Amino acid sequence: MAYINPNSLTDSASSINSDSLRSKSTRFVRSKDRCNLLSRTPVYDKKGSLLCYVFRYTAGESSFRPDMIEKKHVRHISIGFYIRRHSELFSQRNGICMTEFPLCPDLSKYARSLPATRFILHLQDRQDSSISFQHQINMLKKESMTIAADVYTIVYTNWFRELRSITYAVIDMTQDIEEQFILARNIIKKAPWIKIICDRCDNVNKASIAFESGADYVCCPTFPKDVLQQNFNPFFYKVNRNAFEICLMIINQLLEVRPEYKMFVSFISTRNDIKSYMPIILHYLEQGRENEYLIGTDFESFLYEMDVEVLNKLVCIMVMMILEEFYRPDKDMNKGKYLIYEPLRQVLLRAKFIEELTFYHAGKIDVTFGFPLGLGSLISQMYAFTTSKVDVTTDKINNRIKMIMKEIPEYETIYNIALSMESLDLEYVDGIMASGFMPRHDILMAYENAVMWVTGLQDALNQKRF
Repeated sequence: MAYINPNSLTDSASSINSDSLRSKSTRFVRSKDRCNLLSRTPVYDKKGSLLCYVFRYTAGESSFRPDMIEKKHVRHISIGFYIRRHSELFSQRNGICMTEFPLCPDLSKYARSLPATRFILHLQDRQDSSISFQHQINMLKKESMTIAADVYTIVYTNWFRELRSITYAVIDMTQDIEEQFILARNIIKKAPWIKIICDRCDNVNKASIAFESGADYVCCPTFPKDVLQQNFNPFFYKVNRNAFEICLMIINQLLEVRPEYKMFVSFISTRNDIKSYMPIILHYLEQGRENEYLIGTDFESFLYEMDVEVLNKLVCIMVMMILEEFYRPDKDMNKGKYLIYEPLRQVLLRAKFIEELTFYHAGKIDVTFGFPLGLGSLISQMYAFTTSKVDVTTDKINNRIKMIMKEIPEYETIYNIALSMESLDLEYVDGIMASGFMPRHDILMAYENAVMWVTGLQDALNQKRF
């Protein structure tokens, strides 16, 4: 339908039809430079104390690699993960983030909003060290931003003359380790305040080698046994040894075709302090608050009325809360803070990531195994010391996981995707995407949702509202 435009500046009013208006209307176009979160890996010292999280992002919509970030991507990452959505959604309250960025004007523009005081800038490999970039680093330092650089970048460029601006020297454990440690020691001789971070420790063996070679911190998704033992409370274990073993047995029962919850019911009934968190957990799991009154009447019946998927997650979370107590010093026993121990958060992250991946195949497979399978695959990380019962139960869990993967092949692929994302073995994931098993966007969103879920759960438990 045509109509006369009364605002026309021509002598005769122009005729405009609805089709032309529709064709000229502004359409939202998704930017091809939009970046996604690829991995979040903790950086910790020999005692397991968390320094920061290393965040790696894809370089636009077509990329699936973390080392291809260009200047045009800095704005998208800064706004998407630090300004529009605060970094605490992906780390923890007052958490420090470390990201590899190229120096560019956008970095200075958004520095204060990151915020710079809780951000470690990792200079890209062989970053240009011209006077203008050195000036930018000095300006970022005035904003209280911390600077890290690879040892090769420091030694083989003019950044060696700007050591006063650098706080961390980064060693890439996928390259020549011995040569990099030699260079790092030479750097420290000239600048003793610099600490060594060993990046890309894809497994606990590399992390142990890094510490033995003199690293101050390692970037690794899992924790070596000797690091876990630094925080283990032997006095609490002597009094609660039975609980230490029962927690593992409960996880083993969740992996059965028809799980039994009687052991969990009798066990949690002796821990009213942990049981009091159940309304908070259920509310966070979107179970709804209308059923809370049943908790105080018939506890066991209330559990069996839940959805199995929600119930399994509830049991896993409460078991992990109890296990965390074995890694608290005596002075922190009564503080009532949970999910603050980083190895525990990494276990929950894998569990949730695997569960998120299973949702893509929800119509084909039983998704109720997702969370317990992911948690069971890494639960041994919470056992710095073992007993005969712990060893036997761990073997049962591993055998049951293998059986599930054999009966449901999709779980084996999903499990391998999770391991590959943790270790950044992305060639395997490339093959999975090419086979059509799961598209790129679903894998990345599953990981991002899992990271935010773990952070949100920690906030919910430590802010009691019930």
